[in-house]
Amino acid sequence: MVVLRKKLIREIKANLGVYLACIVVIMIGLLTYTSMSIAVENLERAQNHFYAETHFADGFIKVNGYPEGKVTNLANLEGIDRVEGRIVKDARLFSEETEGNRYLRLVSMNFTNGPDLNQAQLFSGQWPEEGKMEILVDPKFIAANSLALGDTLTLILEGKRSSFTVVGTAQSPEFIYAMRSAQELYPDPATFGIAYVPQSSLSAIVKEAGQVNDIAFTLEPGASFEDSKLLLEKSLKPYGLQSIFPRKDQTSHAILESELSSLRSTAKALPLVFLAVASIILYTMLRRLIEQQRMNIGNLKAFGFTNREIILHYLSYPLFIGGVGGLLGGLAGIALSFPLITLYEEFFALPGLESHFSWKYLFLGLALSLVFSLLSGLKSSLDILRLEPAEAMRPAAPRDSGKTPIERFTWLWNNLTSQSQMGIRNVFRSPMRSIFTVVGMAVIFSLMAVSWSMDNMIDKLTTFQFQQVQTYDVKVSLNRPESSRSLQYALAHEPGVTHLEPLLEIPATLQNQWYKKEVAVLGINQDSTLYNVLNQKGEKVPIPQDGILLSERLARLLQVQVGDAIQVESPLRRQINSDQKEQLIVRGVIPQYVGLNAFMEIGALADLLQQGDIATSMLIQMDAQEVSALKSRYRDAERVGNIESSQESAAKIEELMGSYGFTIYFLAVIAGFAGFALIYNSSIISLSERQRELASLRVLGLTAKEALQVITSEQWLLTLFGVLLGIPLSFGLLEAMAQSMSTDLYSIPTEIPPSALLGAVMGTAISVWIAQTRTYNKIKKLPFVEVLATKE
Repeated sequence: MVVLRKKLIREIKANLGVYLACIVVIMIGLLTYTSMSIAVENLERAQNHFYAETHFADGFIKVNGYPEGKVTNLANLEGIDRVEGRIVKDARLFSEETEGNRYLRLVSMNFTNGPDLNQAQLFSGQWPEEGKMEILVDPKFIAANSLALGDTLTLILEGKRSSFTVVGTAQSPEFIYAMRSAQELYPDPATFGIAYVPQSSLSAIVKEAGQVNDIAFTLEPGASFEDSKLLLEKSLKPYGLQSIFPRKDQTSHAILESELSSLRSTAKALPLVFLAVASIILYTMLRRLIEQQRMNIGNLKAFGFTNREIILHYLSYPLFIGGVGGLLGGLAGIALSFPLITLYEEFFALPGLESHFSWKYLFLGLALSLVFSLLSGLKSSLDILRLEPAEAMRPAAPRDSGKTPIERFTWLWNNLTSQSQMGIRNVFRSPMRSIFTVVGMAVIFSLMAVSWSMDNMIDKLTTFQFQQVQTYDVKVSLNRPESSRSLQYALAHEPGVTHLEPLLEIPATLQNQWYKKEVAVLGINQDSTLYNVLNQKGEKVPIPQDGILLSERLARLLQVQVGDAIQVESPLRRQINSDQKEQLIVRGVIPQYVGLNAFMEIGALADLLQQGDIATSMLIQMDAQEVSALKSRYRDAERVGNIESSQESAAKIEELMGSYGFTIYFLAVIAGFAGFALIYNSSIISLSERQRELASLRVLGLTAKEALQVITSEQWLLTLFGVLLGIPLSFGLLEAMAQSMSTDLYSIPTEIPPSALLGAVMGTAISVWIAQTRTYNKIKKLPFVEVLATKE
């Protein structure tokens, strides 16, 4: 055994470059697995603990106004356990020094007895006193705006100014991912935050005194949400019911769950890709090593070494590589989990979220690496059992040397150099090794293509959305639906305004059989030029006067196609029979990369609601220099809920998408390194196989570059096959990514532009070229005289 151990160490030193390349590929896979798995576990632990500690609700209700004294009566409905009524209002933070708009969402709470549901966790300061103008503010907003405890904030609520004193910082489970509207893609604590106000204090300054507009509830064990929803709808319909939705559709929770799901998928899929590439390298390397050492194996058997000892010796090669790669990858992944958790803390205000050293995932990662390495070496090592000592000590019988498929194209074959012909023949004479290499190159190519296609995703989420779809300059949103004519008349004479279009945006439940989704339905003018509905080719899609258009993701969630009928129900619809649901025909399915909506002609949508000529927003095209003045004039208006500049929205999305730039280059680089490792290993194997051939060519007068063609012709042919196989694989991989990563906030485009494919071809070619330069250096140093002097 000492002899075998020395043999192992000597051969690893002799081929250190190949082993290091394979170790790094394993490291990349295990680094991804360990860091993301730790992040998922820590996010889930912090989420579950925070939800349980603060009694996060099962369902949420939005109404225009419901008597505060009757809220507890809703708990008497079948299936309802506990109910909590609140006032939720958005207020603008008044400041003469700051021109930009900053908003706080005020959430009322009973701090005397403490709320039953969605409790706030106090981080610093003290609880506000009932009846006093004191508030708790979320810590991210405090930090982003350089505020401190004891500061007085002047808030503009419903057109009136009110001053509040900040007495503490707190966080509730509803606003882990705090966004003001669905149009925003990520939290911006510098412009929007959450504040918690005593119920009596907020009730005294709003118009709906003695009423609540937001209700949270929990269900009894085993109760059905849908059954409870029907009972709640009947009780709340007279009070201006807007929506009832379960926890899974609550914005903050849904985004956190979507991110967890995406992390889980990536933590499972991406490491498997790199471990599979490493397995291919190990298999081809070990198989060739055994073929080269056939006579050595015969000698070992003749000297009394058992099959078990020899097999364990050759298995020690992949186990050594897997062990080192798994250990280094696990440690690197644990180290990476700390900055990864810090990154998630920037987006999710989740108390208790922190990383720690994980022995669990270090051992799991190491075990995963060893299993892949063992399986890759097992097949090659077991071939040793079939060799008898006398047979093994003889050279292997030469393979069949029939014509390759390319030789049938005589005009092409005759124009190839003799070195190229030798390399191409070897591709077809080692079919299994060639197939493994082609599959590995296809995987690497697809990773590069998908990473470069992220540039296309950024373009779709910015240029496409804000230069082709949302072509307005300003969107003025109202607190409640108003007459579109009066709204248009009020804004038409503002300085700089050149064009106006009403927009009707209503909450609705769309249902197809048992598939159901609550979304916003947008009512748009049929001849709209400020909000364009486009198809995949960027061509304008006419808004039908009857029926409805769905986004691709929404149609997929509802399992509907063009021509199918879906049920539409909205709490804003006035109808005699409350159980009646309108049926609409799906007239088209269109791409939508920001948001999740359905689209109708504004007049048809108003007829569906039976509320006459109404609008919830006004789209404005105007002089860019007048935008700031318009926002200043209307930001304190009682009926105005928000004034959104498309230029500012586009800048925010570009900032978010800019953070993906690192991901693009990171994926491309690690895919390129995996390609280098695969080709470099193949080159070294080919070099070891053809030492006598290459030495003979050098003696006959060929230069090192000319001799290299024997190997490069083989590699470029395998790379070509890998690219051809990688193109459809890239589309499949991107489709799988889009399915797992798309959310209600944004959808991943599933098309790969030619530029991404070209970038992947160039990246793959560079990886192959770098590997070949290393092989060239080895050929130059090849002691061909000594090689030819070796006895057969």
